[in-house]
Amino acid sequence: MKRGVVTLAVVGSCFGAGLAMAQQANTAWVHVRVEEGKKESKVNVNLPLPLLEAALSMAPEKLSSHGRVHIGEHGHGDLSVSEMRRLWKALRESGETELVSVQEKDQTVSIARKGDVFRIQVEEPSRKGIVHVEVPVSVVDLLLGGEGDELDIHAALNELQKRRGDIVRVDDGDSKVHIWIDERM
Repeated sequence: MKRGVVTLAVVGSCFGAGLAMAQQANTAWVHVRVEEGKKESKVNVNLPLPLLEAALSMAPEKLSSHGRVHIGEHGHGDLSVSEMRRLWKALRESGETELVSVQEKDQTVSIARKGDVFRIQVEEPSRKGIVHVEVPVSVVDLLLGGEGDELDIHAALNELQKRRGDIVRVDDGDSKVHIWIDERM
């Protein structure tokens, strides 16, 4: 019981600190909106990036150490961080180009680098479905800029502070997901 009260107090103070930081000019807010038509439900989440950083600093040591997430030996994934770095280096050096283009009867997929972002776009006209993802090159550079089997989450979040606009849009006809960053609560 005592631990729960202490945890709530710490979370509350971090939330308060995050909101105080967010009230400063030019603070980036991450917005997530999910609408499910069949369930007639809507979810809106609005978080200042400083609050995400505060929450990350509270993560257990096994998950995070000094703002870096460890993937190493006990991670669950098909790619190690070093393999991700090698793949990213090759993608980054490819310059502005369309990397993948697939056109089928019911679907068009495009993965391309345009300027300072990698864009992933999937369109399914028969289902009126669209997926649009933009990943800033600089964010991935910083995320993968650590050493060994670590990702530098803090550096990536700091870079996102500079970003404004859409990050992800998904509309599959039945549900919609929209993730964007701006300076409003």
